[in-house]
Amino acid sequence: MSTPDRAAEALLRRELGDDLLTGEPLRHHTTFRIGGPADFFVTARTTDVLVQALRLAHQLGMPVFLLGGGSNLLVSDDGLRGMVIRNACERVEFDGTAAFVEGGADYLEFIAKCRDQALAGLAYAAGIPGSVGGALYGNAGCYGQDIGARVIECTVATLDGAKVETHPASWFAFEYRDTRLKREPHVILSCLLQLEAGERAAIQREMDEKLEIRRVKHPQWRTEPTAGSYFKNLPPGFQVPGLPHSPGTHRIPAGALLDACDARGLRVGDAAVFAKHANILVNAGHATARDMLALAETLKARVRAKFGVELEEEVMFLGPRPALPDAAGSPA
Repeated sequence: MSTPDRAAEALLRRELGDDLLTGEPLRHHTTFRIGGPADFFVTARTTDVLVQALRLAHQLGMPVFLLGGGSNLLVSDDGLRGMVIRNACERVEFDGTAAFVEGGADYLEFIAKCRDQALAGLAYAAGIPGSVGGALYGNAGCYGQDIGARVIECTVATLDGAKVETHPASWFAFEYRDTRLKREPHVILSCLLQLEAGERAAIQREMDEKLEIRRVKHPQWRTEPTAGSYFKNLPPGFQVPGLPHSPGTHRIPAGALLDACDARGLRVGDAAVFAKHANILVNAGHATARDMLALAETLKARVRAKFGVELEEEVMFLGPRPALPDAAGSPA
C-alpha cells in the first residue's frame, strides 16, 4: 500500500468524517474474500454523500472506484490506490408496477421486496449476490433473462461528480453481460424498473426453485467465497461439436467447455474450480488474487488448446496485475 497523502486525508476526514477509512482491506468487502488495502475507503449512505465523495476525489486528483455488493470482482493483492466508495444507498419505492431503487440496494433483498408487493419479473435472479447497481453495470442475468430488459431509466453521476443525469434504458445499450457503462464509466445512483403484476405465492415458488438450483449447483458464497460465474458464455449461435446451447439461450455455456477439459477440481494454491460447477472458482482458504488469475489462465489455455476458443472473463479484475508463470503453471 502507498502512504496516503496527509493533506488529502485531512481534507477528506474534515468533509466525510467517520465515513472515511484508510488502509481498509478490500477482502472484507468482496464475495471472493480477496483483495489488498484501499488507500481511502468511504461508505456513502446517501446519494448526496456519494456525489460529494466523487467531487472530492476529483479535486484531489485521485482515482476512484465504486463498490457495491463486491460480487463479480477480483481485487489485486496490492489493493487499490486512490478512493474506493462503497455505495450503501438503499432506498426502494414502488408506484404501481414500477420500482424506484437506489444502486446500493442488495439485489436479493430487492427481489424479496418486489415479491411482497406482488410484482413479478425478477424472481429468476433470486440468489445472485451483489447490489442492484452492480447488476445494472454488468447487465446481470440468467436463464435467458437480464435486468436490463426491465429498465425504464437510470440516474447516473459522472466520475468527477460534476453532473447528475437521468437517461432512458436505450442510452445504456444493454447487451449480454455488457452495458455502455463499461466503456463510458458513470456511477449508478438509482434506477426505475418496469415490473408486472403477479401473485405472491407464484413469485415465491419461482424464487424457491431458483434458490434451490443455486444451493445444489453453486457454492454458498457466504461460506464458500466466490465471485460467481468466472467466464462469459460463448456468443449467440457459436457452435462447438458435441456441446449444446444452454436452456433458454442460444449460447454454449463456458462451463460445458470447461467440463470437456476436465476442469473440476483443478487448483492453484487455494484458488479452486468448484466441484459442482466448472465455471465457478472458489477461495478454498487463503487464496490470493495471483492464485485466482493463474488458475483462470490455466483454464483458458485448456479450452484454447482443445477447442480453439478464447474464453472471456465475466469477473472484473481491479488493481496492479501480478506477473504469472508461462501458461499459468501447472495446477495442483
